[in-house]
Amino acid sequence: MKKQILSILFILSFQVSLSQLVSYEAIWVKDGMDESYQEVEQFWSKIKEQAIADDSQDFWIVFKLEKDTENADHKMKPDYIVMNGFKDSIQRSKSVNWQELAKKVYKKELSKKKFEAKWTMGSQVRKETRNFLVERLDNSVWSPLSEGKEARFLFNGFKALNDDYESFEMKYFKENHNKQIDAGSRAWWEFNKVLSRSENANQEVTHFTMDVIDADYQWSNDNEPSFTDQMMSKYGVASRERVIGDRMSVLFAQFQQN
Repeated sequence: MKKQILSILFILSFQVSLSQLVSYEAIWVKDGMDESYQEVEQFWSKIKEQAIADDSQDFWIVFKLEKDTENADHKMKPDYIVMNGFKDSIQRSKSVNWQELAKKVYKKELSKKKFEAKWTMGSQVRKETRNFLVERLDNSVWSPLSEGKEARFLFNGFKALNDDYESFEMKYFKENHNKQIDAGSRAWWEFNKVLSRSENANQEVTHFTMDVIDADYQWSNDNEPSFTDQMMSKYGVASRERVIGDRMSVLFAQFQQN
């Protein structure tokens, strides 16, 4: 039930204009401090709730990556991805004194000593952080999965190989995603363009997609594709290179209450 509710909160937070900006934080946690990191994000959840109520941002979501500890490539992946969403550049440019806001939120709940311990813990649990700022280019219409189905979040980063890539995503691949939505195997798709990144972040990725699909969905191609579909798929795939591919689950989410 918790996963289902968080999945719904995540999607509701994305029902905004296509000009929306989202910051990604890819976070590596120090060894043995995973539980402490989650405690930090739980602390921040109420702060972000207030920031959203103050119209300083539009949503906040913390994802935990699914990693195979036996897979060498997976060991290189971040442990968490935090997304902060903004309606536009005006909202994102608003100045927020986060420490003062946090003190206001926890004024009646935490003593000064306990507050300082919680606040400083945030800088102690992270080993490395890499940042991206992206702009929403397109998305599908949210369509909830049938009751009882578990949602799986797929987060992919692509390198555009030619000028046709964005058109293929928005005019061809999106059409296929919508067919999956109609069939009940997909709930969501979004397409974002990288505007900026930190120096330590992946320098190849130019776009990100987010997919929410039925966790039990198995891809199949029972019907013979038309020649047009074959060619569109061939050249569409050739227009991009996947450089990031992650599966994630939602831990915390706050979004604008309409």
